[in-house]
Amino acid sequence: MDKMLVMEDYDSDALFVLRRAFLFGVCRRADVNRAFDTHSSPNRAGKILKWATIRWPAMLLYAPKRGVFPRDGVPTPPEARASAILELLERGADPRQTGIFPGEGVPILRPEPMKPTAGSDLATQVVLEACLQEKPLRMLYVGMRQGETARWREIVPRGLEFTGLYWRLHAQDLGDKEKDWPMKVFVLARILEALPSNRKIDPSFRPRFVTKTHQRFRVSFSEHLTEDQCRALSILWGIQDGKLRLPRHGVYDFQRNYTDIPPPSDIVWPPITRMDPLEE
Repeated sequence: MDKMLVMEDYDSDALFVLRRAFLFGVCRRADVNRAFDTHSSPNRAGKILKWATIRWPAMLLYAPKRGVFPRDGVPTPPEARASAILELLERGADPRQTGIFPGEGVPILRPEPMKPTAGSDLATQVVLEACLQEKPLRMLYVGMRQGETARWREIVPRGLEFTGLYWRLHAQDLGDKEKDWPMKVFVLARILEALPSNRKIDPSFRPRFVTKTHQRFRVSFSEHLTEDQCRALSILWGIQDGKLRLPRHGVYDFQRNYTDIPPPSDIVWPPITRMDPLEE
């Protein structure tokens, strides 16, 4: 087998070396051993270190028994820049990808997602299998309209979304033929029970699909914000020339969180009206 093809197997491991070298000034054999559990395979650890310098010869320098160092005056490559590292941390990437071990530096805090479950393990299983197999399901779902209680609905899954805090199901409601089976969004935790459906779908049913499309908006900041506050928010949301670009499936949540758009009059919102801290 071509030696180069064999060495390319180390590319993803070498990224650890590259990132750690630029983040901490050096990547040592002990770091590789800790990341890849190569304590009993010194040859493999050495190959990972050396391959990083072969892969990026203008950026990295290998010093036997000391480790891999960034070359003097070399700017941080895109793979090791803060924006790339923070994006990996945001996704929950492990140290083999980020180059950072738990406990190094200050604590890195992430939001604690809500439990990724429906009303029961069985309901969660039914929902996931229906999504993967693209089959309809029956679910006992409770919305947030005033006075609403849970009721059975039959849906066709069209997309499963993780918002960063909780899971949502995009689906077509088979009970809404009059509106041509529109796409609706259901919060996974509000599905109290779920069962496979044997319902024969209406021959006139037209499937809709979740697409990763975006929509652009012209935004106007509050007149009470300072110029620096507007600048900071523009950086946060990627606003350029007063224009904001959002994924279509996230528009409503963004508006609800950051604009004065009122909730529908029949929705109970906000669901929590008071929070009193308790002694631990």
